[in-house]
Amino acid sequence: MTADEQREILGKTSAERHVVRGSIWAVAVRWSVRLLGLASTVILARLLTPTDYGIVAIATIIVGLVEVFARTGQGVAIVRHPNPTREYYDSAWTVSLLLWFLLGLTIWALTPLATIYFHEPRSALVMQILALRTMLSGLRNIGVVNFQRNLQFKKQFWFNVTPSLVSFGFTIGAAVVLQNYWALVIGILIEFATELTLSYVMEPYRPRLCFSKVREIWSFSFWVMCRNIGGYFSTVVDRVAIGGVFGSTAMGHYNVALEVATSPSKELVGPITAVLFPVMATIQHDIERRRELYLAVLYWSALICTSTAIGVGLIADDMVDLVLGHQWADVKPLMGWLALSFGILGMGNSVYSTLDIIGLPWLAARLQWTRLLAMALTIFPVAYYFRDLEMVAAARLIVAMVITPTMFLTLMKPLGLTAGHFAAVLARPMIAGLLMAAVVLALNSALPFTGNVRLLIDIVVGMITYGGSLMILWILIGRPKGPEYELWRGLSSKLAFAR
Repeated sequence: MTADEQREILGKTSAERHVVRGSIWAVAVRWSVRLLGLASTVILARLLTPTDYGIVAIATIIVGLVEVFARTGQGVAIVRHPNPTREYYDSAWTVSLLLWFLLGLTIWALTPLATIYFHEPRSALVMQILALRTMLSGLRNIGVVNFQRNLQFKKQFWFNVTPSLVSFGFTIGAAVVLQNYWALVIGILIEFATELTLSYVMEPYRPRLCFSKVREIWSFSFWVMCRNIGGYFSTVVDRVAIGGVFGSTAMGHYNVALEVATSPSKELVGPITAVLFPVMATIQHDIERRRELYLAVLYWSALICTSTAIGVGLIADDMVDLVLGHQWADVKPLMGWLALSFGILGMGNSVYSTLDIIGLPWLAARLQWTRLLAMALTIFPVAYYFRDLEMVAAARLIVAMVITPTMFLTLMKPLGLTAGHFAAVLARPMIAGLLMAAVVLALNSALPFTGNVRLLIDIVVGMITYGGSLMILWILIGRPKGPEYELWRGLSSKLAFAR
């Protein structure tokens, strides 16, 4: 599909509809992968110990810290380019091939230092094995960026879900047989091998060595790499602090708490942000439509983040007992802090993609590094002084509350936004979330139920309260177009048909 064909499609249907359609596929991808991951976590939590998780978490953090330097944005540059030639694809693949190999060697060299810092020698062999995987990662077919560039959401779905599905079966089988952390390592390797194979099976493009367009691609992708590096460090800085202060067992507790607490928000808002980039790329020169699209995505993000983050905070104790089991009771105090911190940051995630597409990747990079600096200067002192996991999680929330408004401010001038635009978009979801919290907390204090019964009641009452509050607020302000409008129209048409 050419750029002209994409623009023709967008002429027939709104960009927002493309975002919604793409987000449905992307949500299907993320939730299929995450449901497999959650099912795997639930099963493996009963077969493996927190120490097993901690050993692998230590290795994967170091691997991730190095691999982030391969996130140079060549694929993003191709998606953003109006008409990339074969030279662009091949140049991007060549740089990736060499870079991933060098990074694999770096991981291998860092192994002794990592085991000394984290006081866990068993993670050394895991790191070395994962280093080999890193060396081979550059072989991945660059042609798969066409799935995103051409808005081929169905292909993207199967490309992302199939490796996780294959890995799920192998990981569970290995855990039953081995009963230790090597089951997790085997799952990682199987997932990588499946993805590498599919990249050539599903996409006919065959890359070859080429350096002719490296400089042009690099002028854009350098800033994307800087942003990605800052973004990765921002997501692991708390775990690095915990690993150094508390050890592998605490690292396992914190990792699992973070995974369970943030998944509902992350796996819904992430796909919307991912779809925003290729769709906005097709209208990057239309300022008005660009602004409308961003505000639409922000509203969807606010709906998701307020409902899921506050919801997880309300049901955290009962959810841990049901999902993880009573042996993970120590993570309960962490859940609410972690869920709310991601919920707040998640509303600003689309800022980075928007800055990239309007030609300000350097500003996106600066935002990420500011966030990283704030996290590091807050979390490391808290971890070392208080030596309390809950205090670390609370510090993460405080940083999120301070940083997120500054992210919105950076878009005001480039997109012609005002504080009123943001207030209009964020007010209803935030009010609905607060009302949901008030009703559920009041209900819990009045009723004698506990455990799974209370969990079910809280979920049902929370959904009704949040949805009902949102619709009432929407009606009060004049029924503007948006998610509520589409829901109202859909319900009205169904009721009319039933009559």
